[in-house]
Parts: sequence; structure tokens; C-alpha cells
Amino acid sequence: MSDFSLLLSLDSDALQTLAHAYSSYAAYLDTGNAEDIHTIACCYMKAAAYEMLLDQSNARSLFALAATRFTQISDPYGLIAGICSYQGCPDLSITTEATPDIQFYQLLNGTFTGATVDTSAWQEPVGRLQIPFRLYADAITDTIDQEVTQLPKVWKSLLTRMYTRPRLLSKDTARWRKLEGTITPIEPETVATCIALLRVAERQGISLDILTSLVQAQQDNAYIPMKIGLLLR
Repeated sequence: MSDFSLLLSLDSDALQTLAHAYSSYAAYLDTGNAEDIHTIACCYMKAAAYEMLLDQSNARSLFALAATRFTQISDPYGLIAGICSYQGCPDLSITTEATPDIQFYQLLNGTFTGATVDTSAWQEPVGRLQIPFRLYADAITDTIDQEVTQLPKVWKSLLTRMYTRPRLLSKDTARWRKLEGTITPIEPETVATCIALLRVAERQGISLDILTSLVQAQQDNAYIPMKIGLLLR
């Protein structure tokens, strides 16, 4: 377990308060057999997004709860929750049109589970960060058959791009520190991407111990989601 609040210049009490508030509300609705499963899933997911910066074990449990609820309603965002809980959602039935976002979620889940996915959304901006699909696909492809010492360099471009929004938000120091407006410092899809990249590296025969040492040696805050991804195991 690692606390990343200091590295990100965040108020740990504010993080804990928000994590508790969202998880408690989700649990309250869940025990009341609420019909709005989407709200329950989103609250568990939001709680996990805050908790993963403080207590990765608790966050993994919350991601698992979110994955279960999203899967109940065939919401593709459950793929992200499943990856972050290290479960994956290989049986999630998606009956809606294969939008770029859905293809993005499927790309990450397919990379996590070892399945082949559709990549026709090549040039489209995807996910909550609206980063072009191809940048994710290229990072995954470039990780294959890569020398272990070169992995940080291979990942840096995408990690830096994913960290752009947190970096810009943190410039408003007061609002950022207290998470005013319920800012999400690091999106779960960013951590899911890192987990997918780590999975590819492991399939190349790189041990978890070596990957952990390599990632922990990186001082750039853009690598924090990668560190969180390792701790969520």
C-alpha cells in the first residue's frame, strides 16, 4: 500500500472523505435494492478512483464491485473496472454499436486477457481523456519484444499525454489540493492502460520483480498510474 497524495500535492483527508462518501452512498443504494444500478456502479468507480491514491487494496475491492454492477447492465465501462480489479470482464455482452470508446475499452480488455480486438477507430479520440486511439494501440504494440531497459522510454510518450490533464488541473493549486468540484486526479482508464501495458511486458517473459524495480525507479509523476497499477495486483 502506498499513499500518493503527497507526490500529487493533494489533501489526503479530502481524498479519504470523498472515497468514503461515494463508497458509503453506493453501499447504501446497494443494500436497498435500488433499481439505478448505473448510479451504484458509478459511485463505486468514483470511490475507487480516489481510494487508489491512498489504499490500493481497498481500491481493488471497490473496482471489483463497480465491475460487477456495470456488467449487470452490460455497460462497457465495466471493462475498465474489471482491469483495475485484475479480474477482466471477458464475458461482458456489448449489444450497442461498436463506438470508438467501446473499441478502446475492448482494446485494453483484450490486451489484458490476451484476446484480439477491433481497431478500426484508429484515428479517433477515445475515453475520458480524448486521446487518439492509435497512441494507445502503438504503445501496446511497441511494448512487444522490447528490451526491458527500453520500456520506460517506450511508455513515456503515452504516459505523459495521459498526465496532461492532471498537470493542467493542478495549476489551480487551491482547488486541486482540496479536490473542489470532485476532481478526479487520475482516471481509472489511465491505470487500466498501465495494467494492460504491464501485462504485455509480462507475456514477453519479463518478471514482475524486474518490472516493479524498473517502474519504481521512475521519478516523473506521469509514471504514478503505472505504480498504482502494480500495487492493485
